[in-house]
Amino acid sequence: MAFGSTLTITVNAVAKVLNRVNQDNYGSEYSLLGATDSWNLKIRHTTDSVDADGKVMLRHNVYLEHITYPTSTTPLYKETITWTMRAGKMDGTVALIHAAVGVVNALALTSFAMVNDLAVGLN
Repeated sequence: MAFGSTLTITVNAVAKVLNRVNQDNYGSEYSLLGATDSWNLKIRHTTDSVDADGKVMLRHNVYLEHITYPTSTTPLYKETITWTMRAGKMDGTVALIHAAVGVVNALALTSFAMVNDLAVGLN
């Protein structure tokens, strides 16, 4: 699957259609600018420096930021969600994919109650 020219993020049953505003060899950026808020999603692929174990790690990031603009009666609000996957450059992706799907499944199987717990600082 390749990422298209738009990405839809459904938030609280409302579809947010973000348009791709940039793409290069290392990732893509999507944006939706509204009158009262903005949504920005970045996908980046990078190579980390050699770590303490002597491994070069490939890093895959998704970064979503939502900004609600301030008004005369409300302050600016900002929420950020990030997702990072890393694996050794020569290790392949099968184990990484299985582990990532496991995390997503754990969140979904709890009807996303784990997300609520994380957001309020429970562990």
